[in-house]
Amino acid sequence: MDAAADRCQECGTPLPAATKVGRPRRYCSATCRSAARRARRRAEKVGDTAPSAGLCATDIAGHSCGRAALFAVMLNRRETRLCGPCYEAAMDFLISQGVTARDVRTVRLAGPEAQPPTPPTVPAPAVGGPGRRPRVLVIEDDESLVAVLEMMLPRRGGYLVSHATDGATGLREAYAQRPDLVLLDIMLPGIDGIEVLRRLRSVSDVPVIFLTARNEDQDLVIGLAAGADDYIVKPFRPDELLARMARVLRRHGGTEDQEPVYEDGLLRLNSLSLEAHVLGKPLELTATEFRLLNLLVRNAGTVQPFGNLLATAWNEPGGQATTRVKFTISRLRRKLDATPLGGDAIVSARGIGYFYRPPSTPQSPAEAPRSGHGHADRILDILNHRERTPE
Repeated sequence: MDAAADRCQECGTPLPAATKVGRPRRYCSATCRSAARRARRRAEKVGDTAPSAGLCATDIAGHSCGRAALFAVMLNRRETRLCGPCYEAAMDFLISQGVTARDVRTVRLAGPEAQPPTPPTVPAPAVGGPGRRPRVLVIEDDESLVAVLEMMLPRRGGYLVSHATDGATGLREAYAQRPDLVLLDIMLPGIDGIEVLRRLRSVSDVPVIFLTARNEDQDLVIGLAAGADDYIVKPFRPDELLARMARVLRRHGGTEDQEPVYEDGLLRLNSLSLEAHVLGKPLELTATEFRLLNLLVRNAGTVQPFGNLLATAWNEPGGQATTRVKFTISRLRRKLDATPLGGDAIVSARGIGYFYRPPSTPQSPAEAPRSGHGHADRILDILNHRERTPE
């Protein structure tokens, strides 16, 4: 018999006499067994395992997940490798905490989605830089329609297409993969499309077009109020869909890849450090005030409904506390009044929400949304303003 088999694998001391039943002993005591376990964990952390066989980094109360890592998640310049279930849980947690999509990067380490897509047969619209093909996420449970879109959009529009078949998965993909455009159905398994969009708007400004069979006027208004950029009723013509997609992409110009710093010559905002300056002088804002101002400024000239403001500043998609928004806007205006920018830079669209007027924007009634009308006119104002927005 090998003499090494009779000694502790940790300290080398002779092992106690073996029992007649059970597995052969490898350690002389519980202390040596624990020391060996800690050594194995340290080896895993410093990368002794091969990259292709990396393990999920989740460790709860000393218990490691142990499954193979499928995703690498980068947050605050730190990379964490996660398995599929842990990745889904992590994405849901980040969304619930209001961590913006631009602060998170994910890379798929394995799976068919990691393979490069087939090149398109026509040039793609320019989004985020010359030569870059726009990425479209389709959230749709009708697999036959998904198959048609996956064939048509790359061939006729030059798009890169991915898809999800339920609301929860679609929300995570829209957040983590940061597509240039989302095509979203309303009637989805689990979380419906309206709720998906409301949650997504709290962490991302990605353009969203509803593709739905619901054609009531009330559905249209609810969809646009939730933050959709367009609303298309099924069945639709392929040429119309492609034209509307191109229009929305031109309007947004790749907002998900925009720089974290905004500057218009007077106001400067840094989305990463949550710092605001007016003509170089710091503007002391609370985190909530900064989130409100940042949303309005990044969408200058476009009315932001109360629902969008609540979702962004307080993470309350669908909330009804408009008084909270009005009070915070009033406080924000008072702070801006003490600067050369002035509180009038934030304009009220009565009954709808607010919008930001940049310093160079003329204060012409034709350039600003009307206010103070009845419900029908307010809805028309929202729709007409979207049509008047320069492409």
